[in-house]
Amino acid sequence: MSIMNKFAGATVTLGLVLGAAIGASSVANAETFTLRIGSGHPSAPTAYVVSMENFFVPEVTKRVAARTDHKVRFIEAYAGTVASVFETMEAVEKGLLDIGGWCQCFEPTKALGMNITYFLPFTTPDAMQQVKVFRQLITEHPELYEDYSGKYNQTLIAISGFDNYGLGTTFAWDKTEDLKGRKILGAGPNLPWISMSGALPVTTTLPTAYNQLDTGVGEGLLMFPSSYNGFKFHEPAPHYKITNFGAMAQVSLTMNNDSRKKLPADVLAIIDEVAKEYEIVSTQNSMDKERSGLDNMAKTGAIITEMTRSAQASWATLLIDWPNERAGAISDQEGIDGKVIMRRYIELLEAGGHKFPVDYPIN
Repeated sequence: MSIMNKFAGATVTLGLVLGAAIGASSVANAETFTLRIGSGHPSAPTAYVVSMENFFVPEVTKRVAARTDHKVRFIEAYAGTVASVFETMEAVEKGLLDIGGWCQCFEPTKALGMNITYFLPFTTPDAMQQVKVFRQLITEHPELYEDYSGKYNQTLIAISGFDNYGLGTTFAWDKTEDLKGRKILGAGPNLPWISMSGALPVTTTLPTAYNQLDTGVGEGLLMFPSSYNGFKFHEPAPHYKITNFGAMAQVSLTMNNDSRKKLPADVLAIIDEVAKEYEIVSTQNSMDKERSGLDNMAKTGAIITEMTRSAQASWATLLIDWPNERAGAISDQEGIDGKVIMRRYIELLEAGGHKFPVDYPIN
């Protein structure tokens, strides 16, 4: 019997070492659970990631210790140490990460419906308002994210937002026509904002954009002020235009379904509780970084200007059919009514006081 017991113990230990993304420090009482949390983006310059590190992780750890008989220990893996920005969703699906924060923009197929905020340019510049509206939209239309759990083995526990998109360039410009033929960097679903303006779209990510701007691969970058400042993009591209493309609710915080099943109910309840608060904390952090980012760029020599309302309308007119086309693609590819959802999205934004520079027809 002693030999069998030793063999069984060795098997359990080997299983934990080789593959478990979540495990107990003591097989006897399972009091301490280890969770891997990560993102493809680095923490300090990225609002949603720094909020994972400085709010979500410590709050879950503290509350579990205070309110349950258990403990949670996090292994943090930011800046692509486990998965790149293109791989984080898949890392959560496979259990390489128990919890992952990732931009839906890097999953244009698997998270097509959740990219809907990108499909409506010149939306509200207020990130908190955007996240509030998007939360209501996905509450009314959970079919936008049901594939997360149904196909990709993960549960959406929070959303977050990026601050107001602008355009930083190596050159001065005023009108959309000034961008014709220029190489502008973007990511995934915002590339049509560039191509439809007559500029040349070039795919980028936050970790690679500085070098692309510095070497001339790109002459401009679509980016929100928090990260434009955080990654020091104003050094190679000092002309920053507040275009008011709008804030985007583009971050999903998801948790592996198998990991959720292994946790005690009281621990899981605390994770979900903190995730709801993270939604607000992270978005507020993004807004704070927007203001400080613009201030810091101005102090360090960046040239900051704002696009006129008439110039916004001119650019939006070039994109006027795109929201309808993308809504149709959601219908065709996701099997849900993208046009009904897009109309509701516009309605919610306008009810909150936002005025679009053009009326986008959804039919």
